[in-house]
Amino acid sequence: MLTATTGLTQLKPHVTFANRELFDVLLNATSAAEATFALELLRESVPEKALVSACNLREVIKAFPSSPFPMHVDEETLTKTAKLEKNIACLRKFLPDGIELAVTTAGNLVLDVVLKVGADKYFWSPVPVTDEFVNPTTIDLILESDYLLDEVIELVKCMGLVFNPKFYLSIDDYRLEHVADAFLDLEVLF
Repeated sequence: MLTATTGLTQLKPHVTFANRELFDVLLNATSAAEATFALELLRESVPEKALVSACNLREVIKAFPSSPFPMHVDEETLTKTAKLEKNIACLRKFLPDGIELAVTTAGNLVLDVVLKVGADKYFWSPVPVTDEFVNPTTIDLILESDYLLDEVIELVKCMGLVFNPKFYLSIDDYRLEHVADAFLDLEVLF
């Protein structure tokens, strides 16, 4: 997952106030057609290397399981391997930038992944996932934090889950992979 976090570093300087909504759609829309439209609009002002990084980040976000989901370890094993601490009904870890990453579980069932910033709490993903893979605030936190993406990828691995998102070397690779899904989504839109 080194490429995902390296790509995130390359992507951050190109996410501006003017194009933020398009990046949100590219990274988080469950519709392949919407993501492809956003990608095409961003091609006018963002370098291809940054857009390939965005497409790869989209696949990482898409590959995270949506809550609730079973993990292949118990709470005790997850606590030890992910270096979490038990706090009442959740397991948690404080990241160096102040974000608290918390997991609520029931045995080997992950009920939710929660992000806390100060007094504010944000659930990782909506239940059920319909239009977006993760809550919009999650995208903001991923783009702002230097630690969150790495920690959540590590958390998923510590849960014993296979985490192997697709990886693209060019925008054409992404477009070819998603052309059929984009056309199916277009049928629904029109």
